[in-house]
Amino acid sequence: MRRADALRLTARVLLCLAAGGVAGCGGGKPAGGSGGLTFEQLADTAGLSQGPAILDSIRVGRMTGGSMRIRAHARLPEGTRVRVAIKPAGGRSSLVMTEVVVQDGTVETPPLMAPSGPLPVASYRVEFSASFAVGTQPATVLRATDDGRSLRGPGITRTRAGGAMFWWIEEVTR
Repeated sequence: MRRADALRLTARVLLCLAAGGVAGCGGGKPAGGSGGLTFEQLADTAGLSQGPAILDSIRVGRMTGGSMRIRAHARLPEGTRVRVAIKPAGGRSSLVMTEVVVQDGTVETPPLMAPSGPLPVASYRVEFSASFAVGTQPATVLRATDDGRSLRGPGITRTRAGGAMFWWIEEVTR
């Protein structure tokens, strides 16, 4: 492709994206196939976060010896696997991470401690997450939630692949 043709194509794509239009962006010429340029239409996800809280009564406490324990009421089916990670406030790397299973409507971690010992008293970000893709949850949980698609409430979102995901952050000082 000549440089001038490449620049015209780039300009056409940028113009289509800036205009927000989909129709006509194919330029009327099939791109190596029988149809023009198309875009996948995804369902609106704005309503997914509407509804009662998925987690509430979140408590982060210190135990004898300095370990942390996290407990919350969960509006998720019994057996749902939830990952809990503790990160420094403003940090990206997990200091401690565990996976727990919802039992009796509760998410509760074992005593958590960093490999180097107790986490110092500081501000932390506690992240709760649960994916509802096949293989990440028991079959009973996937059936009860229609692979997570029936879940609604703060923290419910969709992955890039369209699957259901729960993700919640709680800022704490402990």
